[in-house]
Amino acid sequence: MNNGYIDIVIPWVDGQDKDWQKKAMSYMKDFDEKRYRDWDILRYVLRSIEKYSPWVHKVYLVTDNQKPNWLNEDYEKIEVVDHKQIIPEKYLPTFNSNVITLNLYKIPGLSEKFIVMNDDLIFSAPIKVTDFFKGNLPCDFFVESPVLGEIPWHKTVFNGVILINQRFNKRKFMKKHIDKCFSILYGKNNLKTLFSLPYKLYTGFFSDHGPQPYLKKSFETVWKIYREQLEENNTHRLRQSGEDIPDYVVRYYQLVSGNFNPRKVKNRTMYYPIGENNFNEINASLKKQKYQSIVLNDDEVIKVDNFDITFREIHKVLENNFPQKSKFEK
Repeated sequence: MNNGYIDIVIPWVDGQDKDWQKKAMSYMKDFDEKRYRDWDILRYVLRSIEKYSPWVHKVYLVTDNQKPNWLNEDYEKIEVVDHKQIIPEKYLPTFNSNVITLNLYKIPGLSEKFIVMNDDLIFSAPIKVTDFFKGNLPCDFFVESPVLGEIPWHKTVFNGVILINQRFNKRKFMKKHIDKCFSILYGKNNLKTLFSLPYKLYTGFFSDHGPQPYLKKSFETVWKIYREQLEENNTHRLRQSGEDIPDYVVRYYQLVSGNFNPRKVKNRTMYYPIGENNFNEINASLKKQKYQSIVLNDDEVIKVDNFDITFREIHKVLENNFPQKSKFEK
């Protein structure tokens, strides 16, 4: 392992796998196959990595005893990692993405610097190393943004904020790192932090849901500080709104400890819910390279009446923009 290397980690599940579905149904009383339908976007995620970030050392695909049948495992830049390699057997199987992500730092051979991406996130413009890391620190933005409690997931997010407030002093951080609390790179987002100044505690942290850079030692430190809570979190095989600790807590730690370099917020990541008849918009976004990455999310709120038609349309867009087969494929 070379400390100069930067890896990418992608947690992935094949929701169409009947064996996996059977296992999931034994734990989920309200299992909904639609929630885990596979849009087969992963191959385009990998094509985008090869096209726009060739400097990436290795991609780790983290799965539950699964792998895409088209994956070229002989390629030195890809490695499939099973949950049992990073999560103790007594906590498996797990269907909780928070648990999975909080254990990613245990991947054998993982570089000190790595980026976590979801399997629905595609690079849409050339990416430089300095977009994610400068020197030995990840690039990020400190923008306070209150957790509103609008949806159940916000309860989980707030649990991460509570943990941070228990151990880290907001006033001391701001005095020491005022240049990281406010930056010209944050643009109008500085106002959000400004409006949160009267509050003694952190109210929450804005996220663009894009690819997230981490240091392995950040995970190690968070586990040392919150080991009891994280061990308890490992027992949650399913997501439990209001009970889980979010994987965001590691990012929050990097922010409030000042272990990051400020970066731009604008035009980094754009979110597109699949099924809103927005194929032309997605295609234009990819062609113009307006954003560094886009998220093609199967939003549970969006009802796709005809999966097959929508599947074909989104694949036309992706194939049009990423026609070249990557070395990650057989």
